[in-house]
Amino acid sequence: MTGPIEVERVLGHPVHPLSKAQAVAAVVRQGGTHRPGAYVCLTNAHTTVESQRSPALRVAVEDAFLSVPDGMPLAWILRHRGHPHTEKVTGIEYMPMVASAGLGSGLRHFLYGGRPGVAHRAALRLEELVPGVQIVGAVAPPFVSIPDWPIADLRRELDRTKPQILWVGLGAPKQELWMQVMSKVLDVPVMVGVGAAFDYLAGTVSAAPDYLRHVGLEWLFRLAVEPKRLWRRYLVGNSTFVYLVLREELLRQVRWHDP
Repeated sequence: MTGPIEVERVLGHPVHPLSKAQAVAAVVRQGGTHRPGAYVCLTNAHTTVESQRSPALRVAVEDAFLSVPDGMPLAWILRHRGHPHTEKVTGIEYMPMVASAGLGSGLRHFLYGGRPGVAHRAALRLEELVPGVQIVGAVAPPFVSIPDWPIADLRRELDRTKPQILWVGLGAPKQELWMQVMSKVLDVPVMVGVGAAFDYLAGTVSAAPDYLRHVGLEWLFRLAVEPKRLWRRYLVGNSTFVYLVLREELLRQVRWHDP
């Protein structure tokens, strides 16, 4: 894939209609440039709805190098709009795929996020899945607001280890807002926000079975596992997403047929 990356908009939210292979190749290529400042957002129904209420989140995704569909509803919408190759890209798949694709060029990876010890355990699991991957650091962040985020220690560690890819597991929308701010101050070619992928790799949270992920029901599994934390996101957020998308598609059809 060369040249400008095509972008679609769902509820005004930018999403790139890419296959998994294209999303992987783009990050590996960017990691090899040694030019800092790029970051990747994994966009789903939750972040799309949140961006309707948060101008800061909308700007963060607009500034991203890539916004890839992390959810079957977005993939289905983009396929319906004429992008049949579009695939859902989840963090738990993306990390080992990028790590494997970057072996030949010796890409160096750093994991930043999760509760204490989770990033380290996720790194060990990634090393099992992709033998030979170069993971040069795994750090748990402080629990503070973004304006107060201390970065001196992280910057020193990144200067010392020199990763090309910084995996960020802070949860949405915090990680998107964080990456936008840090893209201007951290010397890393590409950051990728992968949400709960660290927990899945570390085994602290159960991942949905493949058959549920492939039919768009991963959210139902996650809701069953963490109902107190996720009920509002999925029951209220998903309903809002469906309503807003149906309204948008209806308006698109009206404009299309309007003489």
